[in-house]
Amino acid sequence: MTLIQKYFRGQFITPILLSLGALSLLAILTQSLSTIDLVIENRQSAGVFLYITILTLPQLLSIIMPLAVFMAMLYALNRLNVDSELVVSKAAGISPWQIAIPALHIATYAMIAHLIINLVIQPYSFRERRKAFLKISTDVASRMIKVGEFRKISDGITVYISKVQPSGLMQDILIYDENNAEAPVTYMAESGQISSVDGATKFSLFNGTINFINTDNTMNITEFTSYSIDLTKALATDPVLNLKASDRYIHELLNLPPGAYQDKAQKEIFQAEGHMRLATPLYNIALVLLALAFLVRGEYQKLGYGRKIALAATLGFTIRLFGFVLASAAETSPALNIAQYCLPLIVSIFAIWFLLNPNRAKSIFKIRRHSKSQMSGQALQ
Repeated sequence: MTLIQKYFRGQFITPILLSLGALSLLAILTQSLSTIDLVIENRQSAGVFLYITILTLPQLLSIIMPLAVFMAMLYALNRLNVDSELVVSKAAGISPWQIAIPALHIATYAMIAHLIINLVIQPYSFRERRKAFLKISTDVASRMIKVGEFRKISDGITVYISKVQPSGLMQDILIYDENNAEAPVTYMAESGQISSVDGATKFSLFNGTINFINTDNTMNITEFTSYSIDLTKALATDPVLNLKASDRYIHELLNLPPGAYQDKAQKEIFQAEGHMRLATPLYNIALVLLALAFLVRGEYQKLGYGRKIALAATLGFTIRLFGFVLASAAETSPALNIAQYCLPLIVSIFAIWFLLNPNRAKSIFKIRRHSKSQMSGQALQ
């Protein structure tokens, strides 16, 4: 790599890092809005919220990386054009392909990083995220506690708690048990605490009363200093970790034995997910080549490159959006899996051909200038 190519590479790296960081931060803020409701509702700590948010980052990076690289490349190439650095380089005998090599090096690094995220980091982080959600859903205290509100924790059991101390001790407790419709029971206690030992969940109440109606319609009130209620059956949850397509590694998506799928639809969803993870890294190279085709090839324009950038951005975002559509459609039409690879490859081939074919590029721009001159002539007439 020559000195000028190393200079171009340095000009490309900084905008890419800034673009990737900015888009990642925006994506995290958007994703955290849905996560924070779950965490607050289940009375989890800020550490749990931060942990779940970090585990979401690999998938967000996988989605935004091709677009971040593309946007940064458009910005860097436009700045080099405006400062006439590309014009001087081409006048010094450097070909468009030599200018493209540093950008393609960075695009290749991005593709490799994207592939590692898709094949290793994302499924690992999503499994850990799924485990965290399962732990939250099976957290007995978080399901029961809603300070100052009557909370129905299961069929037939309603709990009210007025205050919870940092130690976990609850105060002013009321439990209404109507599992026996003929003789519902009300428990009232000054304090209490939940404990889980060997899979058994108990609610220990202190200094309270047990109230129920006798068969002769008289109130029965029994005082106690300590009393335990077994809530194991009432709070039973499914502890099984059910993995979705996004939680699985690539071999689990594409190479599972036929009997491992629940049905044909699940098999098609898994295969579409697997091919999507292998195909999406190709967009890093395809979109960079698209930016190079628009802003490296062609003549210097004194009035700027706004139209070229707008056209390139529109085309690039449309291509990426169509990639998402193909990935979604492949879940019900497996024949479209091959199209997930074809789209970025076709874009790459066309962009490379355009970069390496100066005669064709010149003819395109001549046709454009000729059409503009005709339109201006007609306007004068």
